[in-house]
Amino acid sequence: MEYLKKIGKKVLQYESKLILKKYKPKIIAISGSVGKTTTKELLYSVLSNKFYVRKSDKSFTVELGLPLTIIGYPRDNNYIWSLIIHMLHGLRIILWKSEYPDWLILEIDADKIGDLESVSQLLHPDILVLTAIGKVPAHIELFPSVEVFLEENKKIVNSVVRDGVIIYNADDENSFNLVQDSDIKKISCGVGSGCSVGASEYKILYGSGKIEKIPTGMTFELTADSKKYSINIFQSIGIHNVYASMLSFAVGRELKIPEENIISSLNQYKSIPGRMNIIQGIKNTIIIDDSYNSSPNALDQALSVLAELKSSGRKILVVGDMLELGKYSAEEHRKSAHKIKEIADYVFCVGIRARLIAQELLSLDFPEAKIIQTDLSEEAGAELQKIIEDGDTILIKGSQAMRLERVVEEIMRHPEDKSKLLVRQEEEWLSRK
Repeated sequence: MEYLKKIGKKVLQYESKLILKKYKPKIIAISGSVGKTTTKELLYSVLSNKFYVRKSDKSFTVELGLPLTIIGYPRDNNYIWSLIIHMLHGLRIILWKSEYPDWLILEIDADKIGDLESVSQLLHPDILVLTAIGKVPAHIELFPSVEVFLEENKKIVNSVVRDGVIIYNADDENSFNLVQDSDIKKISCGVGSGCSVGASEYKILYGSGKIEKIPTGMTFELTADSKKYSINIFQSIGIHNVYASMLSFAVGRELKIPEENIISSLNQYKSIPGRMNIIQGIKNTIIIDDSYNSSPNALDQALSVLAELKSSGRKILVVGDMLELGKYSAEEHRKSAHKIKEIADYVFCVGIRARLIAQELLSLDFPEAKIIQTDLSEEAGAELQKIIEDGDTILIKGSQAMRLERVVEEIMRHPEDKSKLLVRQEEEWLSRK
């Protein structure tokens, strides 16, 4: 059976090459470790008003997901009968003329050595968008070192077509260094000085309600060529929105989309679930739902938002394991405790690795009574209900497998809206224990 699956995947990869050769779509590849999905969604919003665009449903490597996106049948299913259906669909596109997208937006991960080399053999991006990588990248577990991880990412940088462009997060040291040797046209984006596209004056927006201040979103100024544009994003907060907006603006401008149209698209963006989304909680609490995934860089960004938020009550952190960190795992979990100590009033540590956060907090004289340790998200939700009070602000952050969206469901004011507001509400995820 496994042998047949391997053959099926090879056929799909070959079909995807033939489709790219036949239809010659332009390709935007999004790589990096932090903020890829938000960038992909904003990019799609910017480009789809002018072009016929297809985006990958999620982050894929070359083995199966990318070919399925190229074929236009993006259901990542390993069953033999599904692979046969995918292959027949691909064959139809190859043999008969079909309407095909002008642009493909492909979110790409490097989970292991060889992934991006395989990607570079399949496709050559016209535009590479490189998000933050961080000092310890997500998905580092199967790489012997950060240096080897960066060498793998170098392969996608080198695969960009000669007349293409690299648009990158210039504030991230690893992303900055990764592109410097390339002689491809580069466009820098960052909140630091000297970038082609910049941002400043980031503020959290607040509304009024039963509690003193309710965060409603964020605003910032995007700058390019001495011009300033106001961007407002509602129901989500965090610097990831700022970087995704800058990168998307740079792509749109490179493709000659009028700047006012780009800004309009950015201002109409609705955040996808699990990415620092603002959700009303029970007992007049505010939930900041960042349950989609986690990494050291992303956790640090989320904690910075929690520190900045005004709250009439306490600040509570529900933090789950950060997975796929390999040999860096213990150190990074312990390191996060130092920032947590300065920000949170209560800390719920969910998972085996998060116990290291609890241990480090205790060593830093954080009150033991304000640390709650659980192995499962369901247990954390039940314990959290016991202690939350009016006006509390609760940040929920963990890796996918920790399923911390279940904690959000437990304390959200309108659980009947969970299918719209929470991540991983598809039948496949809900059926998992």
